[in-house]
Amino acid sequence: MNYSPTRQLNVLVRHPDPIVRAGLIAALHQHAGPGISVHDVDDPSPMGPPIDVVIADYDNAIRLADPDSRKADRRLAAARILALTANDREGDIRRAIQAGVHGYLLLGGTLDELIEGIRKVGNGARCLCPIVAERIAESLAGETLTLRESEVLRLVAAGQPNKAIARQLAIELGTVKSHVRAIMTKLGAISRTQAASIAVSRGLVAEARPVQPVFMPQRLHAAQASAQFA
Repeated sequence: MNYSPTRQLNVLVRHPDPIVRAGLIAALHQHAGPGISVHDVDDPSPMGPPIDVVIADYDNAIRLADPDSRKADRRLAAARILALTANDREGDIRRAIQAGVHGYLLLGGTLDELIEGIRKVGNGARCLCPIVAERIAESLAGETLTLRESEVLRLVAAGQPNKAIARQLAIELGTVKSHVRAIMTKLGAISRTQAASIAVSRGLVAEARPVQPVFMPQRLHAAQASAQFA
């Protein structure tokens, strides 16, 4: 690595998986070298030194990017957030950066990449791993969906037909059809189904959860059948 630290950095590892957290702490203790001091989220000394960088999973990174969420721990008041996650979806990456996350690395990268990211983020720069940078570049190069198109896409991905979308958004059916055509063009899709699949894979909409059938007890089924013929 050729990135030189300009000051001592205190790093806190905050990850919900204890094995991942322990592995990160052990690896950084062994290989981070001078200039980086690693702390565990379970460290019992809340009056320790101010934390410069927090390494966190996606959900914790989003939460900690909000300064209000760090008020309970004075050590984190000026901390910068480095997300370390398997989430490489374009929409989620954009949301993290817009929320205030300063670095975004993917699990599976090298330890050198992580250490360099810590130094960059800790010294005021931003850091995106190559795959994440490519996702952002692709996002910027493509046509951006309008707010209304995003609303329509969310309902398309949820399996709603055009008439239902028109009712929910209080717009004309023809307007919905125009939005769907524009969405398909911008996403490079040839069908509504493909547009929904692309939207979910890129993180532009949340993945719709199928409705689970409700199974009734056998005796209740029998009672209902009897009632129908009473």
